[in-house]
Amino acid sequence: SIARFMNMNSWVDWGNKMLGCFASLPKEMQDAYSFVLDYKELLVELKTAVAAVEHIETICKTEGFNLANSKKCKNYITRHIIGNANNRRAMFGIKILEYLKQQEEKLNDIYESRNISSDIIESTFGVFKQKKSPNKLYGITPFVLFIPLHAKLENKSATKTFNFKERLCNVKLKDIDTFANNHMSTNWVTVRTKQLKNVG
Repeated sequence: SIARFMNMNSWVDWGNKMLGCFASLPKEMQDAYSFVLDYKELLVELKTAVAAVEHIETICKTEGFNLANSKKCKNYITRHIIGNANNRRAMFGIKILEYLKQQEEKLNDIYESRNISSDIIESTFGVFKQKKSPNKLYGITPFVLFIPLHAKLENKSATKTFNFKERLCNVKLKDIDTFANNHMSTNWVTVRTKQLKNVG
């Protein structure tokens, strides 16, 4: 569940670079990094696996996921992962093919293309985290409304047609409070405050 924090790509890249230059290292460094040789077969295998994942990610993130791109990805996996592979690598390739097939079944028609990159969402939340209060005890406040507003006005051309004066005149603080009461779960601070009052 925490594999995304392992920096797998960097470790695999480092390990393979060490394998490539090991013979030219001084004796002391060879002694220190001799453990890398014990994992030579695994490192070479992981290099192929990581390259496959990066290849598929690049296609799907830049061109979208559709039947044509799924076919490209499946052909790559068949040629580079399953072909002439050991059992473990072949199973890895089969799992990817099964996943791609599952995603294909979710498409509504042969021409549909889905944007599967989370970069835009992550960037938006990054901006939100920069602008929200640094006090973690505040929890999630109505300032969360910044997220859809930022997304709507990120394109500067949209600001020309957005009537700021009308919004400022017509949206009251009580409207924001109503939104918070109706749509936001209770914050930890509110719960803790009630607990302290009960104790007192």
